[in-house]
Amino acid sequence: MKIYKFFILVSFMAFISSCGDSLAEINVDPNNSPSARPQEVLTSGIGYYATALDDNINEQCALMAQYWAGGPGVAILDHERYFFEPSDFNAEWTRSYQQSLSDLSFVIKNGTPAQSGAAQILTANIFQTFVDLYGDIPYSEALKGAIDDGAILTPKYDDAKSIYDDLLVKIDGALANLAKGGALGSEDLIYGGDLAKWAKFGNSLKLKILVRQSNLGDASIAAKIKALVSSASFIESQNEMAKVPFSGGAANNWNPQYGAAESGIGMFYVASKSFTTVLTKLNDKRDAVLFKLAPATNTIVGMAQGNVNDLVSPKPEDFSKPSAVAYGPTNDVILMSHWEVMFLRAEAALRYGTADNDKTMYDNAVTAHFSYIGAPGASAYLAADGIYDQSFTFDAKIGSIAVQKWISMCGLQEAEGWIESRRFDIPSTKIFTSAGNGIFTTPTRTVLENNVFPTIRLYPQSELSFNPNSPKGRKITDKVFWDN
Repeated sequence: MKIYKFFILVSFMAFISSCGDSLAEINVDPNNSPSARPQEVLTSGIGYYATALDDNINEQCALMAQYWAGGPGVAILDHERYFFEPSDFNAEWTRSYQQSLSDLSFVIKNGTPAQSGAAQILTANIFQTFVDLYGDIPYSEALKGAIDDGAILTPKYDDAKSIYDDLLVKIDGALANLAKGGALGSEDLIYGGDLAKWAKFGNSLKLKILVRQSNLGDASIAAKIKALVSSASFIESQNEMAKVPFSGGAANNWNPQYGAAESGIGMFYVASKSFTTVLTKLNDKRDAVLFKLAPATNTIVGMAQGNVNDLVSPKPEDFSKPSAVAYGPTNDVILMSHWEVMFLRAEAALRYGTADNDKTMYDNAVTAHFSYIGAPGASAYLAADGIYDQSFTFDAKIGSIAVQKWISMCGLQEAEGWIESRRFDIPSTKIFTSAGNGIFTTPTRTVLENNVFPTIRLYPQSELSFNPNSPKGRKITDKVFWDN
């Protein structure tokens, strides 16, 4: 089955590389295609989103989450100094909406209950991620360009909070479809047709949506989270992770981020000093797993954010580049990891007293990440002073969850790391952006003010130009609804 799965993916990626975004292609309606089958369309929908997530979204977020910094050999990077233009976000919007979500919509309408349920969960995952990146987005009128759906070519933008609420309903509908069963096999690049794993993904996504609203003071959230944790099964192991595999080999089946870089000038990012400083303080050896030793010194060396043009004759060998764990042709594109879910459960237990134990879930999350990246010494690390102890205050525990979760996303789930750094950074405990002692440092060259960092993405130029409903005047320092 694995061979067939990868054959499908190779074919899909070859299709992507051979097609541009011509007007003819844009106007093809897969819902009225005379030859499309749900099997191939599901494969396509999964592949397009994996490409959007890793090639477009994760790379930018690696800079905004201060995992990576621009290294020697390139001119100053606009994104690293927080200069963005709307056109910078066109590709992720096109690949996610026009290609992936459109394909998944076709599968939801035409597939078996199992195919439909899987497509519904992935659709919910994409919309949830886009709310976290953009705030208000097209939702209720999105994907309705077909005549039978009303021929809505300029969909309205829905309130982000209302989208979150509706996604919980949509996931319940997806779980009901999965329970009905039906054909789902190797066209499913994520779980190979395993419906039980899809259900765990759905439950884990529900937990994320609920926990992400933990700071809003909604009294009903606690009851919903406690009921979910008591009754549902979640992603708990490496083989249950929601991820899209890439086999490497031919260039058209490389990991998307790796493939995009290697088709150009290659990997020019190096470790951010913001990241390496935190791990040095914690005596955390995972930095030497996620990054290579700098050849000049045989040590881990990070660069201050945005500093490459302020150094005298910097050389690539002076700094640490991402290792094969974080950057390689066969790396999976992770949609949701088991350690991410365990951190969510630790936070839920701490905030709301769920059936889980916060310390146990925290330890499990850290241990799972150590194991996944092949880092030794998780037990000794967790036993060290200052990591996580039941004697800590509530704020100290939340802070430790925030920092460890941020560390665990480096090179693997960079978008998730940036999103969570914003959510955990509340006025009373500015873990990441506190002036003088926060984790993030102001780039030495930035278009923003000192100690001001991006908190949202700009709406793409394609929307601003062609959809009159797109909100105008977006600033990179605006906030999504849960960011307080």
